[in-house]
Amino acid sequence: MRRDAPGEPARTALVAAVIDVGSNSVLLLTVALEPDRLARAIDEALATTRLGAGLCPGGALDPGAYDRTREAVAAFVARARAAGAWRTWAFATGAVRDATDGPEFVAELVALSGVPLEVLSGEEEARLAYAAVRAGLGLGHGELLVADVGGRTTELALGATDGVMAAASLPLGALSLAEAHGTALPRLAASAEIGLAASALPASARTRGARLAASGGTATALAALDLGLACHDPRRVHGHVLRRATLAALAAGLAAMPEEERRRLPGLDPGRAAILPAGAIVLDRVAEAVGASELVVSDHGVRHGYLAAALASEGVHADFRTLWP
Repeated sequence: MRRDAPGEPARTALVAAVIDVGSNSVLLLTVALEPDRLARAIDEALATTRLGAGLCPGGALDPGAYDRTREAVAAFVARARAAGAWRTWAFATGAVRDATDGPEFVAELVALSGVPLEVLSGEEEARLAYAAVRAGLGLGHGELLVADVGGRTTELALGATDGVMAAASLPLGALSLAEAHGTALPRLAASAEIGLAASALPASARTRGARLAASGGTATALAALDLGLACHDPRRVHGHVLRRATLAALAAGLAAMPEEERRRLPGLDPGRAAILPAGAIVLDRVAEAVGASELVVSDHGVRHGYLAAALASEGVHADFRTLWP
């Protein structure tokens, strides 16, 4: 743990950061831990690099996306250090674990940044998302299905208060589906339904009466649109309830809109405009499979779960429930 040098004033907050190298976006979360171990977000950033663009089975990462992602990670590491981060962790997900040159990419990032980078399995992603959502939303007792729609995969985790009972990673990413089907709703819906049918989790959640929650960029973007936000506000998005009818209407409306018009929507990151209709359809199909009339949106996701676990491994048990003052 970072210590003060002799003669320096005592530090009241420990600063730590995590970088999420996703298939569509790279995300930075930097928090300050107060003496009572309450975590406060002091910096959050996003860069849309599309690392998983055009990635086929047995294929390599797109060179342009490779370079954009490398630059984003280097910039975020520097930003975390400038904020006084004692430790910075990083992890990568679907695109890196599937690409033939994923190990080389990881080695280059580690050499460039000096920050260790872990490649998560799909099940690890699902479990971290569940832990973050369950703790962050304070949902109390009862069973819960968490869906995290990413660029290359969708993670599902079903659990109760004491932890995850089952988890799965499905090849239903918003970026991958958008590349395959554009905004053609029938084809997107059919692909989502086929992918979901490969997992027993939605049916199990339906049988058990589990509540549905969603994390990830698709869910938070849809919540921001439903709220009519002029810019993304995690305080407003976190805990927002999306009705199933609203979700279906948003998916249809976004798909019918030219991409350039979607890019200009208030509250929406322009880098998500191309893939949001596909992501919305995946969430809509998850809700249908679960039999849920609504879902609750969490701004806490995999990066929050990863940072909490990484800190705990260092003996620092942080409370992320009041992340934004």
